[in-house]
Amino acid sequence: MGCCASCGQSVCYCATELEGTAIDCTLVASLTNTVDCIRDIATTLGARPYQVLLVWTRWSGGARSQGIEEVIREESILPTPLVADISSVALSMQSIGIAEEGDVRITEISPRFNEDYLSGRGEDGSAIPPDQSFYWEVRRRTSDGLSMRRRFRLSGAPMHEATKFQWKVTLKKIAEDRMRSSDVRG
Repeated sequence: MGCCASCGQSVCYCATELEGTAIDCTLVASLTNTVDCIRDIATTLGARPYQVLLVWTRWSGGARSQGIEEVIREESILPTPLVADISSVALSMQSIGIAEEGDVRITEISPRFNEDYLSGRGEDGSAIPPDQSFYWEVRRRTSDGLSMRRRFRLSGAPMHEATKFQWKVTLKKIAEDRMRSSDVRG
C-alpha cells in the first residue's frame, strides 16, 4: 500500500508520453501524488463528508430518456474533493411539485484526471454515445450508505489550476436523483 488508502501511491511521478512527446513533466506534475495523499488525510479524519461520483448510464430504448435507464459505470473521485456549500441547492416549487435547483462548486479535484474524463467523454475524447447519459453525483457519507444521491451536470468546462494542484468545476442540479439504494428510478 502506498502513502494513502485512496491513491495508493508512495512515489511521485510525472506523465511523460503522449503521442511520443514529453508533457507535464514539471515540478507541479511530479508533486501531484504527494498533494493527493495530503488531501486524503482530510477524508480519513472525516472532514470531507461528501462523496463525489461520476456516473454513466445506458437507456434501453436506444436514445437518452427512452426506455429503462441502467447504470453501466460509476466511479468515485479520489482523493475526495472539496464540496463547497451544498446549501446553495435550494427547494423550488414547480409544476411537478417541489424540486431542488442550484449550483455547487467542487474544488481540489486531483490533477491526475483529465478534462475528457471529468466531462464523461471517452479516453480518445469521443462524445457520450446517444443511448447513454453522464452525470455527477454528490452524496453525504453515512454509516449505512443510504444518503440522498443528488444528480448534477457540468455547467461549464472544468478549470485546471496547476499551481493549486486541482481541477475545479461548477455543477448544476438536475432532476431525477438516483434512489438511496443506488438504483435508478423508473
